Amino acid sequence: MPLRSARTRGVPRDAVHHPLFARCYARISVGAETRMGMARVRERLLTGLSGRVIEVGAGNGLNFSHYPGTVSEVVAIEPERVLRTLAVDAAQHARVPVDVAPGAAEALPVKSEAFDAAVVSLVLCSVRDVPRALAELRRVLRPGGRCGSSSTAGAAGGR
Repeated sequence: MPLRSARTRGVPRDAVHHPLFARCYARISVGAETRMGMARVRERLLTGLSGRVIEVGAGNGLNFSHYPGTVSEVVAIEPERVLRTLAVDAAQHARVPVDVAPGAAEALPVKSEAFDAAVVSLVLCSVRDVPRALAELRRVLRPGGRCGSSSTAGAAGGR
């Protein structure tokens, strides 16, 4: 059994803990919105979504401002604490209701068949078990649900 200091007793361990990467990503991603055209990629990815959406790997929440008004709610899962804190801040300025929660792609903390759409944006390259994460997405989507993704190359796909 690992030793825990008195400072960390009772505090759950995050699924992902990369604070240096998180801080770098947060700074670089904001510039990429305009300089690299990521805002346009986000717009294309999220256009046409409606109903309840789960976003896996929400990062610092840059997608939140691009969700169309047809989305009734976004449940954003982010495992990294620094990025999750930034996502909570971004959620407060979103046009649609966004709830940010801790969790990992391989074990989503939500009910089965609870979402009309799933979004995985720039995250699958960092997931430890991609087949398991994809199975989780299938589990949480309602029959006929839509899954949109963008990779670091900016490609979009579907279910």
